Amino acid sequence: VFNFLMKIENISFFDAAKRLAQKLNIPLPEREKSPREILRNQEMSGLFQVNEMASDFFHSCLLNTNYGKVAKEYLTSRGISQDMIEKFHLGFAPPSWDKLLSSFRQRGVSDELLLKAGLVVSRASEDGFYDRFRDRIMFPIADARGRVVGFGGRVMDDNQQPKYLNSPETILFNKRHILYGLDLAFKVIKETRQVIVVEGYMDVISAHQQGIVNTVASLGTAFTPEQARQVLKCQAEIVFAYDSDAAGQNATLRALATVRDLGAAVRVVSIPDGKDPDEFLNKHGASPFAELINRAPNLVDYQLNRLLEDEDYSSFQGKVAVVEKIVPILADVTNAVEANMYITRLSQTLGVDEAALRSEVRKYAAQLKKKMITGVNKGNRSVLGLPGQMLSKTAEAERQLIRLMCDDPATVPYVQTQVSADEFKDALRQEIVTTIYHYFSAGQTVVPSMVADRLNESANNEFSHIMLMELEYPDVVRLLDDCVKAIHLGHLKTLFEQHRLMADELQRLGDSRYLQELAESKRINDEINRMRLV
Repeated sequence: VFNFLMKIENISFFDAAKRLAQKLNIPLPEREKSPREILRNQEMSGLFQVNEMASDFFHSCLLNTNYGKVAKEYLTSRGISQDMIEKFHLGFAPPSWDKLLSSFRQRGVSDELLLKAGLVVSRASEDGFYDRFRDRIMFPIADARGRVVGFGGRVMDDNQQPKYLNSPETILFNKRHILYGLDLAFKVIKETRQVIVVEGYMDVISAHQQGIVNTVASLGTAFTPEQARQVLKCQAEIVFAYDSDAAGQNATLRALATVRDLGAAVRVVSIPDGKDPDEFLNKHGASPFAELINRAPNLVDYQLNRLLEDEDYSSFQGKVAVVEKIVPILADVTNAVEANMYITRLSQTLGVDEAALRSEVRKYAAQLKKKMITGVNKGNRSVLGLPGQMLSKTAEAERQLIRLMCDDPATVPYVQTQVSADEFKDALRQEIVTTIYHYFSAGQTVVPSMVADRLNESANNEFSHIMLMELEYPDVVRLLDDCVKAIHLGHLKTLFEQHRLMADELQRLGDSRYLQELAESKRINDEINRMRLV
């Protein structure tokens, strides 16, 4: 029941438990909250409420006042129907400097709360405030549960700048974590296992109006890992349909770099005639757009096609320059058959020797592996240079061990004596473990919400994932020991590779210290073999 509710409503286990308890009128035991937590919860509740009020205010200004007449005509000219205005609760911010401010003051809303919500701005030259959004079409921005967390405002005259104005960051609103329209698209994304990512509000609304409901937008920001993980929960293929102008194509490349290491299935739509999705849909309709999606190339094909289109490889120097850019793309292809296919095709297209191209790819992959093992590329990978199977086991063991310590804080002292935080390969999980150890060393009980409060955004996302894992452990002691062993083995394998590679490098340079490195690598290898026998 809990899992069903979590998946269907896109909520956490804790929220699912609360919702079921409320529905069945069952009181939930709660730990005593700190004064800081109580104040934060009260502030969040107040911000959610004032955002909903603001959304209704803007919507009413659009539909029920003379202020909104020009705005409605603008939306009609953009092909936006009344149904879409209602579905997305579109609104209009009056041109007055303090219309929202004065209206909300009359309703008892404090200036301080409006400021925290980002709805008003402090005056620079004198005391007081004024409305942040004025004379703009308003787009309420909701989280995955449909709660309004912020706003986007668009001018009706494209010569005005800035064209779009978003809410500032608040404790509710962080653009890195929000996908516009996800609350409306979530169920369809789960059903179709596909999400179409566009750049802007109008692109999303036009797609929904044409029946392409599995469409969301990245709020004009670079597509972030936090946004990617939101849709990857649905095991969905990600189809990017950014604008086809130069800025849109560059945004696409940045987005691809973001999702590449997350293991997502990615395809890229190329919209003809330099159009954005909104323009294309309004001109051609849903069927041609669906055809573009069906024909969209995968990640590697898109990167290679774009590179070949942008570069001149007719000369010898041009071929060399193109090969240098192509090799890193090919080295990222993990399927050997697929990689061979690309190499054969590209050698024919470029007119270069296939064996030479293959050699360059192997050389680049070997250099990359060496950098990963020695830690040069540590910031880009979660685990350093371990074989795929061992990487997976180590990552799983790290997550399970963290979850065990949070589920049963009594295990923390045992784990702390067995595994140091430095042995965790993933930097995010290393931060989580360090925080858990910190609370234990300070004599405090390990509480997940307290751990989360101390983590940065990326580590907090990983911690949330760990706390939502479906984990069964009938034999806790056995699982603890298995996790500790897997982490130790992963750590030792990393050390072994570091010393082995160092020995090879020193021997190549004629440095006698290679013998010490060989001896250390042998000692570590012996320890690995002993652990495997236990």
